Amino acid sequence: MTTQNDPQNSSDPAGPVDDSNPTGNYRSSAAERVQQNVAENTAAEPEVAKTAEAPAEPEAPPSPTERFPWMKDTRQWGTRATPTAHGLTIDGINVGLYGEIPEESREMTRMPRGSFATPGMPRLDNYSVNRKDELWSDNAAWLYEEAIQRRWNAMQDIPWDEIPDQPETLELAWCQLCTELGQHATAEIETIGLWLHRMNYAYIEPKMFLATQEFDSARHFEAMRHRALCNGGALGLESPGMVSRRMTETRAGWPEVSVSLYIARGTLTMLLYRFGAHFATNPVDRKLFSLSLQDKARHLAYGMAMLKLTVAVKGVDFGVSLRRILGSIEKDMAGEMRDPVLWEAMAIIAGGSVAGMTEGMTAVNKLRADYVRQYLTRLHYVGIQKQESGLHPDLAAVLQQAE
Repeated sequence: MTTQNDPQNSSDPAGPVDDSNPTGNYRSSAAERVQQNVAENTAAEPEVAKTAEAPAEPEAPPSPTERFPWMKDTRQWGTRATPTAHGLTIDGINVGLYGEIPEESREMTRMPRGSFATPGMPRLDNYSVNRKDELWSDNAAWLYEEAIQRRWNAMQDIPWDEIPDQPETLELAWCQLCTELGQHATAEIETIGLWLHRMNYAYIEPKMFLATQEFDSARHFEAMRHRALCNGGALGLESPGMVSRRMTETRAGWPEVSVSLYIARGTLTMLLYRFGAHFATNPVDRKLFSLSLQDKARHLAYGMAMLKLTVAVKGVDFGVSLRRILGSIEKDMAGEMRDPVLWEAMAIIAGGSVAGMTEGMTAVNKLRADYVRQYLTRLHYVGIQKQESGLHPDLAAVLQQAE
């Protein structure tokens, strides 16, 4: 006979339910299975230390100068330039060591003044103008800024459609004047271009200004060519170009070139622009020559200041050496003064016609005399002592002719 506790009659496939164990504790089979599962899971987990260790401090990120070592390569940090009423100017950023202009620089790598030199950089050029007293002028920075502010466009800023028809001879006279001035401009472009790359980058302000003078000269050439060809005229006769050749072929140094560029040639160029503005009879010529005149005045402002500094620093002997080269320069000036083409064209312009040339030549002779006088005045200003009695005979005759 069997009972419900007999395993043979048990309907539970897991066997009979026995809620007892040898220890006398009573647990259900389901509870036991849960306990067993918990025990197995606990055994699978790693033993946790009774005392938890403190989390490790995170590593501090490297500083920018540790991450980028080149950030330490600066000669002066903390520079703060102050804008003026005119904006942040070039003189305004010349603060601290960045405004220290060396008397001489042997750096041949185009390194910007004040930057940190890279050891072992190869020579990029052989700058022959390496001294401050060979190209510097204190007005170069603001002359550069003026050139940028006052730039004009020959295509659009001149009212070309307002030029009136003129008698053929008068128009051809203006064309001859413009042809002459166009050649002056091309000679300046070539002269400055020959020297700009020879100037050391420690003296960036004069280099920047001379770049604007080159651009001004290109614009003058363009504008004068426009004027000669816009009103039924033509390009005129090529000038003798003796002073231009001396400017481009001189190799002694930038100061020696500048005597020809700014005093011998620049003085005449500015007088010719003033002449054109004075005798202009229409809006085109008046504006064209006035704008060109303001550019040329800026060019001479640099040249005079630079030469004055050069002679003052290098001394009397250098001034004497410059005076000695004036003999050949004046010979070229006299040769151009003897050529009649430009002066006859200007006499027609001043007289208003071929019939008025006699009266017009009086104005031209006055201009020629002013040229020689201003030539002497500019020489004296920069410290080159040249007397009227020491002039080339043909130049002295120009002064006598005007009396």
